Amino acid sequence: MNHNVFNSFSLVGNVAKVNEIKKQSNGTKFRYFTICQNTKYKDKNGEIHDEPNFFDIKVFEKQFKYFEKNLEIGKYINAIGKVKVYKDKNNKTILSLIGSDSRSLQIENQEELFDYDWLNETDNIEV
Repeated sequence: MNHNVFNSFSLVGNVAKVNEIKKQSNGTKFRYFTICQNTKYKDKNGEIHDEPNFFDIKVFEKQFKYFEKNLEIGKYINAIGKVKVYKDKNNKTILSLIGSDSRSLQIENQEELFDYDWLNETDNIEV
């Protein structure tokens, strides 16, 4: 198995928030940014709903250069990285997204890319 793919993520969306650069107790610099994805779907009555999903991504200093051009609020990007799971001081499981690279996406009509009408196509199919 390719370990570069194991526990990885690839998110496409708009940059919603960019936090300030901070330092950990060991001196390592990092920052968080948030990607928003809007999921559109039709309910049983044919009404279209737009459901936003927000994802916080942590970027360490060594990866800043891969993100600096793309961390602009509203910019449409693809962010990739790894998923890290750990326990905090209270033994609570934490899932964290650690960014490793990003690229800017230029799509003229984003509505067509995220057309979720196909999700409801199987509603009336008998099995």
